[in-house]
Amino acid sequence: MKIEDWFQTLRSKAETIEEKWSDASEQERLQFADQLFYLRQVSDTVVDLWLQFEERLSNAIRKIKQMEGQLPAEDNHTQVAVANEASNKNTLKKEPGSAMQKSGNESVSPSKDTNPYEPMFRRGEGFYHLRMFQDAKKCFEELIQLSPDWESGRLYYAYSLLFCEEQEHAFREFRLLSRSASSPTVVSSSFNAMGCILAEEKHWLEAVQAFKSSLEVKSEQEEARYNLALCYLKDGDAQEAMDEIEKYLQKDEDDWEAQMLWLRAAQLLQTMDESTELSPPASLQLPTRDLDNDTLQEMASLYESVGNYHRAQICYHFLTERLPREGWTWHGLAWNTWLIAGTKRALTLLKKAISLAPLHDDFTFSYGWMLLFDGKVDEAMGTFRHMLEKDKDNRLGQSGMISAYEKIGELQAAKRLAKEFTEDQEPYVRSLGYFHLGRLAVVEENWRIAEQYFQRTLPHANQFREVPIYMQLCASKLGERVSITELLQP
Repeated sequence: MKIEDWFQTLRSKAETIEEKWSDASEQERLQFADQLFYLRQVSDTVVDLWLQFEERLSNAIRKIKQMEGQLPAEDNHTQVAVANEASNKNTLKKEPGSAMQKSGNESVSPSKDTNPYEPMFRRGEGFYHLRMFQDAKKCFEELIQLSPDWESGRLYYAYSLLFCEEQEHAFREFRLLSRSASSPTVVSSSFNAMGCILAEEKHWLEAVQAFKSSLEVKSEQEEARYNLALCYLKDGDAQEAMDEIEKYLQKDEDDWEAQMLWLRAAQLLQTMDESTELSPPASLQLPTRDLDNDTLQEMASLYESVGNYHRAQICYHFLTERLPREGWTWHGLAWNTWLIAGTKRALTLLKKAISLAPLHDDFTFSYGWMLLFDGKVDEAMGTFRHMLEKDKDNRLGQSGMISAYEKIGELQAAKRLAKEFTEDQEPYVRSLGYFHLGRLAVVEENWRIAEQYFQRTLPHANQFREVPIYMQLCASKLGERVSITELLQP
């Protein structure tokens, strides 16, 4: 039997026990418990055997390289090749990743031909790569007591502390390394880790300085550059974030996390100043099938925010190819198709989205909205009423009815519904109510009242893109002057 098949058998046993447990009798549960205990013993044995194998394999490779002259005879076991823990678009890159793979010729380790503590190092390293951080911490803690100058061992110890959520202790170890280590890579990685700890506590200025120090020691520490950009963005410095992430993308243009960070910075800049002209990096200038799903979704959102519906449509087209059973991909494609080509082509796509997610109110609301703006008011109102029959307090359905009442001139009915929004506990819903009342006041040409309603939506003005335009209209009708930039200022 192949080892993959053997592990699959073990996984299947665990899954079967989990599935059958709730309906099992007391006797069956006792048998399942015995089986789980046996599987735990197997797991522990496998881990121990793997660690022994890893230690033997590492020793063999090192000695052969020494015999072939590829490594200095004294010692090169300080190479640290740790996996990057960052796995999503909002995560700091804590570990040194590829930069540390080159640390072997830099890090300081005991300079004996045969190091008596190497088995301990390899065991701790094995635990670390298996993400058994508590065991790794104990192993490296013992190691640095016996060999305190072993920099990569102390670095592993600091990271083990970090992933055991002992941030304060980890920070002290990283700070010690940043001040005393002779290896530029170890120093740079320590500053990067310190920056991550500070950023997670929202100490943005201190975190920025730590990431900058990491780059000053070793400019090719790309993880620190990414983290610096993310830190700037979290602190609202969109331009600085964009400048740093563009440098990062020059080295790794296909990093999807970095691509999304650039897109977020671009969105923030657009929110701050709609006149900002952005030139995306080469890898983001046109959506392609090579991009991953998260980046395509982020790009679509950015393109929609700046009114580039054709490119947003392309993104959603690629997403529907990859995720044909996800209703949101069809909804995005339908919405942008509607903005480009109108209702006829969009409704078919939207029906697909609704069929995949019939309980998704957003999709049903979009269907009614398209009908409403295509002049099919009765059908639109039927759609909104259907939503309200299932939930009379459904704000989407009520919002659709307000617009429908406005279309047919029943302004008092529209106002009654809109005023209910202004009593809601949710701030956004209250702003939506004032937005509706402002538009209704515009229809009645009550410019001062409209202006007052729109003023009350400003805390959420970025979600009501028409508000600045309405405000300018009111100011014009009242003989006043106001710029969109002034309206967007807090």
